[in-house]
Amino acid sequence: MATTNQPPEGSTPVQWSLSPWQADVFESNARFRIVRAGRRAGKNILAVADQIEYARAPARSPWGADRQATCWWVGPTYDQAYRYGFLKALENLPEHWIDGEPKRSEPYEIPLANGTTIEYRTFDKPESLQGAGVDHLVIDEAPYMPGSIWEGDLRPMLLDNQGCALLIGKPLTRNYFYRLDKRGDSDSPEHADYASWHATSYDNPTIPDSEIDSERGSTSERAFRREYLAEYIDDAGGVFKRVRERIVDEYALDDVEGSGPYATGVDFARHQDWTVIHVLDADGVTVHHERLRDVAWPQIQQAVETAHEAYPGPVAVDATRDNKIVADLEASGLDVEPVTFTPKTKRELVENLVTHVEQEAVTIPDLPVLVSELELFEYDVTAAGNVRYSAPEGEHDDCVDAFALAAHAWRESQRSIRRATRSTTARKRSRRSVRRSSRSSEAD
Repeated sequence: MATTNQPPEGSTPVQWSLSPWQADVFESNARFRIVRAGRRAGKNILAVADQIEYARAPARSPWGADRQATCWWVGPTYDQAYRYGFLKALENLPEHWIDGEPKRSEPYEIPLANGTTIEYRTFDKPESLQGAGVDHLVIDEAPYMPGSIWEGDLRPMLLDNQGCALLIGKPLTRNYFYRLDKRGDSDSPEHADYASWHATSYDNPTIPDSEIDSERGSTSERAFRREYLAEYIDDAGGVFKRVRERIVDEYALDDVEGSGPYATGVDFARHQDWTVIHVLDADGVTVHHERLRDVAWPQIQQAVETAHEAYPGPVAVDATRDNKIVADLEASGLDVEPVTFTPKTKRELVENLVTHVEQEAVTIPDLPVLVSELELFEYDVTAAGNVRYSAPEGEHDDCVDAFALAAHAWRESQRSIRRATRSTTARKRSRRSVRRSSRSSEAD
C-alpha cells in the first residue's frame, strides 16, 4: 500500500482535457471504480489517462505499490487492447518516460523509466491472465467479461499490494458488473471502497446533442437506452423472458465436461458479425461456447472440427450462404445438418429455443454477450401478420442463432434416443411374447 507522496524525479503530469464527470472519476481515490457509460461518452480516454497518471507516480495513490508498480489493461480481445489501450497510451506518454522499446507482441507491454510497467492482456484468453500481483487494473468493456474471471482471476491479483481497479463499459445484463455498480451506489460501510459513475453519450461535450438525437430515430428504443443512455434494460417486450432466473447457472465452461451425446450449433459470420459455436450435452447443459471474428474459413473449419472431436454428436450449421461449408465439414466426418435460414425456419428455431428456456430445459453459464443478446432479442409483426424475430437495429444475434441451432440439434437427438428406446422396448416385448407363445404351444 502506498505511503509516500513523491513522484519520480523529473516527471510532471500529462495535461488532460477532461469533462466534469471524467475529472470526478480521475480524482477519486476509491479502490474500485465502476464507470457505466454510453457510446462516445469518453470512458476509454479517461481510463488511459487514469492509468498513465498512476504509472507516473504510484506513490501518489493510496493503493498499490509505492514504486515499480505493475499496471494491467485487460480488454475483450488483443486487437482491442492494442488499439484502445496500448496505442492510445503511446500517443500520450512522453517519450522520455519510456524505458527502451515497448513490447509489440502479445501480451503488449510498455516499460517506464521509473520501473513501472503497463501490460495489455485480454479476457477472451483467460490463460493470459497469469502473473504476479497487479497494482492498477483497467478492465475495458468490463460488462462483457464473465464474472468468474473477475472473481477467480483478476480480483485475487489485487490482494498482494492492495491494488485498485477501474472497470468501464456499456451495461449488458445484471451480472457481476451490475452488482459492483450497485455497491458503488451504496451507502453501506462494507462497500466504502467502491464508487460508481453513470455517463450518457450526451455527457460528451464535443458531440452535439443533435447527433445523438439522430441515432434515436435509427435504432430501437431499447437499444438506444442501453447503447447511448447506458441504462440496464429488463426483458419487457423481449422474446426470452427471465433468462437469468430460468437458465443461467454459476459455472465456468472449463469446469464442466457434460455427458454425450452432444449437440452443436454453428452460426457463420456475415460482414461484421461473429462466427459462434455452441455445444449442449445430453442434459441440455452448455459445455462449449466460442466466438470467432475476422478469421478465414480454414480456421473456422478447424474450430468446428475441434469442438466436434471433444463433443461428438450432430452439428446443425447455418447453410444459408455456402454449401461448400457443409461439404467440407461432411468430408471431415461430421454429422452435419444444414439449416437454411428463412423467415419460417428462423421462427421455428427461435420458438423452439423459447420453449426450452421457459421449461428450463437448457442451461448456460453467465456469458455476458449471450445473455445480453437473449435479453435484447425482439420480434415484430409484418403487415401480413407474420411474426419476425431479430436483434434490435445495430445489435447482434449470432450467439442466439448458434444457441438456437444447438437446441434444435439437441431436440432432434433427444427424439432419436426416445425413438430408439421405444423401438428397443417394443422388440423386447415382442421377443417375450414369442417366448410365452412358444412355451404355451409346448404345454399343449
